Amino acid sequence: MVISDGHIAREAFTLLRLSPLLEPRRDEFAEAVSAAYATIEGFAAAHGWTHRMGVFFDRGVEVFESQAALWERIKTLHSLPRDLPVPTPGLAAALECRILVAVTPEEYASVAPEYGSTPDAYPRLLAHEIAHRLHIAIVGGDEDAMGPEWLYEGFAVVASGDLLEPPRCEPTWEALSAGGRGAYRRYAALVRRLMSLAPLSELVERAGRPGFEDWARGFLTSGRSR
Repeated sequence: MVISDGHIAREAFTLLRLSPLLEPRRDEFAEAVSAAYATIEGFAAAHGWTHRMGVFFDRGVEVFESQAALWERIKTLHSLPRDLPVPTPGLAAALECRILVAVTPEEYASVAPEYGSTPDAYPRLLAHEIAHRLHIAIVGGDEDAMGPEWLYEGFAVVASGDLLEPPRCEPTWEALSAGGRGAYRRYAALVRRLMSLAPLSELVERAGRPGFEDWARGFLTSGRSR
């Protein structure tokens, strides 16, 4: 994909598959896809992973007006049971079978207001999903080597540049790595703190090894710096 001078990338424009209702917004969505790709492309270059980049969604980009329609598409792509419920209330995008699928910006703000209502939320949502595919490429396609949820979700948040504000207080390891509401914000805080002590490439490389979380906890609490 070619991104230059902020103009709509032809690839993003032509990869889009939209309903008749959304077709008049093709330029808007193409701009968001282009911005998302450029964000991850820049992140990869900053960390020495340019050779791992690719157009991970070369089979298309699809935008849906509702979360329900998005989930139906994901179930179809993976031949999942039709009655399978939405896995998370905030589901808004995914990159599956080399297709980038997402809801509209307004639906994103509705299903995940804590994330979807921030400036530039929509391209960062798309960048988050592209970042997961970059991460998978970095670990050679072995998704088990991506480490625990807080690491791979924190990686994607950091890569997309989302949720930049620091926590209001100094949380404990347990609070940082726990799930629940606001988890992605805590995951990003944990990854950024670890990145102040070691290169992200080291964290990614170690994540697939046994005992990674024990190492990370000890590394974090030791206060060692680069």
